[in-house]
Amino acid sequence: MGSLPPELDSPEKAMAFAVDTAGEFLDGMVPGGEADPYRAQWYVRPIIDRLDSVPALAPARRGDWSTLRSRDTFRLRAGRSLGEADIDAALGYAEEAGRAMDALVDMRRTNPGLRLQVGIPTPLVIGFIAFEARMLMGHRGSAGRGDRGFPYYRPIVDATVREIVRIHEALRDNVVFQLELAAETLLCAQTPAGVRQGPATVAGRAIARLVARAPHNARFGVHLCYGSLDDKPAVAPRSTAPVVALANAIARYWPAGRHLDFVHLPIGDGKQAPVRPRYYAPLERLELPASTRVIAGLAHPAQPLAQARQALAAAESAYGGLLDVASPCGLGRYTTVDRARSAVAHAVALAETDS
Repeated sequence: MGSLPPELDSPEKAMAFAVDTAGEFLDGMVPGGEADPYRAQWYVRPIIDRLDSVPALAPARRGDWSTLRSRDTFRLRAGRSLGEADIDAALGYAEEAGRAMDALVDMRRTNPGLRLQVGIPTPLVIGFIAFEARMLMGHRGSAGRGDRGFPYYRPIVDATVREIVRIHEALRDNVVFQLELAAETLLCAQTPAGVRQGPATVAGRAIARLVARAPHNARFGVHLCYGSLDDKPAVAPRSTAPVVALANAIARYWPAGRHLDFVHLPIGDGKQAPVRPRYYAPLERLELPASTRVIAGLAHPAQPLAQARQALAAAESAYGGLLDVASPCGLGRYTTVDRARSAVAHAVALAETDS
């Protein structure tokens, strides 16, 4: 799912790891690395660290990153605008993709169908982590109408679009942008079922506006995620209903002319508890395009393989078809290559079950 342990600190190592460990079951995408000493736990921390050097921003709080609350956050300096800052460089997506291009060319000599997977945290994720609730505040009611009144959100959106355009111009059909929706997923999971459709719709429309500004025929995947620290999800919902609601809203508003290649759903947390079919039952309500692959994020090596197979069977029964498999979150959550390799091996074993 994109991020990898810090030992895989180059695109060449990252791509070789993906090809060598997943083998014939690799889904055609390879990560460019996203390897950084901080990514094992905080995949956006390098972005936050770069924001620290933006002159328009001042520290609002300092933290040691030991918990979600203990992180660095920022505020705008008086009289300054985030629009005047070089947010593109702070995001760093194009620079990271540029470093991976030569490695991709080499890999495609023996695997011509491979595409580069570029992780793109959504503007809401960046805004929430870097600016907390400040980015959600503005004129009364503005959250439901887009970004009017937000001093942070629009510049992050604009910078994200510019980075996507730069990467697509260089790689064209050889890149898939993985939109990473941890904040949106957590929001839906923590909202009562009776009113969950509201935040899901807001998120779906926001993603649609972002994607609609990408080049025609650009390829995207959507990675829903409950976030994790020390490889533990931030929440443990009672069912798959929150991610189904969010995935359906994204598909409902998805703009024409852009490919939605896959949707990844975190539907397993590795608990060694009896498989509960009712947990997976909401998957029957998924309404995605026929061409969109559904990836079940339930491959967790801490779970016995026999139980994981039962969980996959229950998920596929509810969905009504075969599912791809992956880990619940990025492999960067595993601090060593051996642990990440074990997670991929677990996913391969589940894929072999369906082959």
